[in-house]
Amino acid sequence: MNPSSFNEQRGDSRVNADYPVQITIGSQLTLQGQLKDISPKSAFITIKNSVYLELNDLVGFVIRLAPRDPRDFIQGHARVSRIAPGEGIAIYFTKMDDTHQTRLEAFFRQ
Repeated sequence: MNPSSFNEQRGDSRVNADYPVQITIGSQLTLQGQLKDISPKSAFITIKNSVYLELNDLVGFVIRLAPRDPRDFIQGHARVSRIAPGEGIAIYFTKMDDTHQTRLEAFFRQ
């Protein structure tokens, strides 16, 4: 498969972004990362240490869109869809409430 057909299969275009992200694993572990890119259904997060994560793990996430405004964020649940050792993780959004889904959609309209 050539790279262009892979990108076409993705369906959703990705937008480069640089926002702080918090990943939670269960109720005990929280990891800090940085959003690298995002699509309406997924995101890639650069993270220093992904040893606690495995493919298909369910995680919680919070993307801080305006670090100075604690009310401006997108949060939900996702599944780890790819692990790039030394780089970060890709997550596929699985659950967001209506408020956060609306914020995500507004992000792409900007």
